[in-house]
Amino acid sequence: MSDTSATKIVRCCHCRGMMRVAAKALSVFCPHCQKRATLESLRIVGAHPGRSLATCGDILVEAPSQLNVEIVANNVTIRGKVNGSVSANECLEVDSTGRIYGDVRASKLIVRDGGVIQGRIEMLPSLTARAASAKTKESESPPQKEEAVRGSSLPPAPAVPGGAHGRGTTLPRAPQQIRPIRIE
Repeated sequence: MSDTSATKIVRCCHCRGMMRVAAKALSVFCPHCQKRATLESLRIVGAHPGRSLATCGDILVEAPSQLNVEIVANNVTIRGKVNGSVSANECLEVDSTGRIYGDVRASKLIVRDGGVIQGRIEMLPSLTARAASAKTKESESPPQKEEAVRGSSLPPAPAVPGGAHGRGTTLPRAPQQIRPIRIE
C-alpha cells in the first residue's frame, strides 16, 4: 500500500489552506493557521449549544433544527432554520424548507423552490476553476523547479515541524479571489 492511498487532501475550515491528512483522522492542526480543524461530517437535528460549527467535512442541518450559530464547512445543506452566517468551501444547498438569516459565502449555491436567504451573498471562486487556471498558467510559463503540489503555480509553503508525524503535510494555499454579489 502506498503512502498516498492512506491520505487525503482537505481544505482548512478556518484559513482555506490545503493540507494532506491521514484518511482515518478525525481532526488535525492546520499547518497554515495552527488551528485545530475537525474533519468529520456533521448532521444536526434540533439545536447546537455553541456559537459556531466548523469542520473540514460536510454539514447537514435537518428540517426541525433552529440554530443560532455561524456555520463553516466544505459542503453545507440547510433544511432547517439558521440565524447566522454560512460559509461553504464548495457547495451550499438551501432546501425548500431551509431558511438562512445571515450572510452566505460559497463556491456553488443551490436554492430550491421555497428556500430563503436573507443576507449578503458572496460567491467564492470554485476549486476546479482555480485548478484549471493554474494548469493554463503552467502550460504558458517556462518550467520551474519541482513544486510541492503538481498543477499548482504557487511556490511551496515552508515546512512545519511535526509534518512527518501524521499532523499534516504542508501544501500551498490557493489565492483568495473574492467577487461580492449583492442580491436584494
